[in-house]
Order: sequence, then structure tokens, then C-alpha cells
Amino acid sequence: MEDMSVFKSYLRRLLQDLKDLQQALKSKEYERASEMTEKLIEDTQKGLEDN
Repeated sequence: MEDMSVFKSYLRRLLQDLKDLQQALKSKEYERASEMTEKLIEDTQKGLEDN
């Protein structure tokens, strides 16, 4: 059950990050969007390597 709680927490954070990324793109803040994308990729990669 704890795994599900951790996963939902991850999804909430991911959802917020994706909303922020979407807003950056709408605002044509391409450099910021690129940096955010890199961070999402790095965080995801680290999460996969931890398991």
C-alpha cells in the first residue's frame, strides 16, 4: 500500500511539472521549457536507476 502512496505522490509532482512546462511553452519561454524538460528526463532516469 505504501508503494501506491509513493507513486501517487510522484504523479502529483509530475502533473504539476507538466502544467508548468505547458505554461512555459504557451508563454514562448523556450529556454525555460528546455531546462524543465531536461530536469524531468534526469529525474525520471534517476528514479528508474534507483529500482
